[in-house]
Amino acid sequence: MNSTVIEYIEGLKPAGHLDGRELLKEGMEMGRSIQSGKSRFIRESGYKSLLEYKKEIRKEGRIYWNILMGLATLEEQVEATKKLYEFSQRTGLIVDSIQPIASGVIALPKEYREKAPSTTSFIMDGYEDYKAQVEAAPIEVTFNDYHLASPSGLETTINAIKAGATLIGEFSQIIWNYPGYDDNLTRFSNMIRSLGIIASKHDEDVMVKTYLDDGYAGYFIDCSSYIGYAMLEHYICTTLCGARYMIAYGGLLSEGHTRTAIAMALHKALSTDEQPALHYINSSTNLQWEHDTHGNYGISVQELLMTILAERKYKMGLGVNPVSITEKIAVPTLQELVNIFAAGKRVEEKAPEWDELMDFSKLEAMRDVMVEQGKLFFSNALNGFLAAGIDINDPLEMILVLSRFNPLKFEQAFHSTTCNEGMAEIKPFYPTVLGRQTVQIREDEIAKLYKNGLKDALEGKKIVLASGDAHTYGLLLVEGVLSAVGAKVVNGGVDMDAVDALDLADEEGVNIVGISCHNGQALDYGRQLIDIAKNKGKEYFVFMGGVLNAILPGKSEPVDISDRLQTMGIFAQNDLEQLVRRLELLASL
Repeated sequence: MNSTVIEYIEGLKPAGHLDGRELLKEGMEMGRSIQSGKSRFIRESGYKSLLEYKKEIRKEGRIYWNILMGLATLEEQVEATKKLYEFSQRTGLIVDSIQPIASGVIALPKEYREKAPSTTSFIMDGYEDYKAQVEAAPIEVTFNDYHLASPSGLETTINAIKAGATLIGEFSQIIWNYPGYDDNLTRFSNMIRSLGIIASKHDEDVMVKTYLDDGYAGYFIDCSSYIGYAMLEHYICTTLCGARYMIAYGGLLSEGHTRTAIAMALHKALSTDEQPALHYINSSTNLQWEHDTHGNYGISVQELLMTILAERKYKMGLGVNPVSITEKIAVPTLQELVNIFAAGKRVEEKAPEWDELMDFSKLEAMRDVMVEQGKLFFSNALNGFLAAGIDINDPLEMILVLSRFNPLKFEQAFHSTTCNEGMAEIKPFYPTVLGRQTVQIREDEIAKLYKNGLKDALEGKKIVLASGDAHTYGLLLVEGVLSAVGAKVVNGGVDMDAVDALDLADEEGVNIVGISCHNGQALDYGRQLIDIAKNKGKEYFVFMGGVLNAILPGKSEPVDISDRLQTMGIFAQNDLEQLVRRLELLASL
């Protein structure tokens, strides 16, 4: 392996941490003293666990349906759960599980929450809030986002298990950072304890969940890399920690053949009869229109049909998570979720007519390449860690290194086409769509700017960019465009606090700062930037882009807040030509 890569990994090796194996034992001891709850779904269905239920409906050839839902208040969330169950009973269209998407502030210990930017979903303060959701209806509720890998992950994992949940996530979110919190040693030590708690419940079928697109896979340009990275997570969870492990993925993938082949490859590489690897595939959003949104049913329904047909043939246990046709614009309402779910279930009714027409041989060939390349990726990663002196038998050391690894370097380091060739360009076996789309949009924007005489508009101008959340593609798009017209861009990366973004600007001697936002945080983030700048006694030109919405007081749905940001003195829009012209004007003053 290239010596530069080894040196880079050596620099990630943590110092002064407790032995992860001992922390795991602590967690297992804690788990033995924790009484697992029984959800209303388990009590009324007669199944031992969600895993037993999923295995049974897989044998029956029925598709498992999951719904992500994150409304403004806990009361609304509970009421919506009841309404979903009533809808299921009335129509016979069964919702199998609900995954609550609570506010990201629940990831933080309570003493850190007050200063965190608010987001568009409800807050959970303790065990009773978990219990309220699992008792709302006999639908299984899983707790995934902002749990296992978060700063408050030990507390939230315990609350979820006590309430009766048997699927705790998201492992992949180890690379997420959180506003105002930087004690990652404590955070990940507690994550190992949480994994120990889950491992102690192995016979009760309590499982770790991951959502691959929220982690490293969200940066990959090769679909084959999904498999190798999942194998690395599986190794930590199952081999090192003794915990069950289950995978969801798909929100950043929009081509039916690669979406489906990834499922087939994950199943072949990681599933056993005792522990299927797959939980659900998420509908994609990167082909959705933001206008005439009903056209998005066409994109969604064909994805759902492809997944249903593959699951009917291979019986992988792959569930479906449909997303609202308005997902790209705002947090969906209950009715929007019901609409897309009903559309998917009606597709399932007609799926048998397609079975005899389907030829999956090309997908099987893709599957086999992905498994082969995934195994190489996984082997390269372990060998690289070993060569760099990382203790690959210590789960804490492994997670600490992964949490510090630059995601953009990760795939380059271990992909088979670059592993022994330095940091050269990856040659993907099956390219991811979002990566390719980002490159195409970037090239189109650059061509337009050049055509309009802006080729050197920002020559010599230095700009700091950062993302306020975990999303990276918008950040990479803007970086590429601004660099192409002459700017020197300092990329601060993802999950950057407002104060850190301005501190980075000060360190670089820069007064132009760009922030990408997505998760309803834009208004609070913008206010923080303005207040921090005022306290510093400095003036900055701040621009923001992405999904600029928030839930305003008295409202339960997010609205566009671009005008409010503009009033605050922030350039807030997604028109890159207007941004470049504004920055060019600043440079001339």
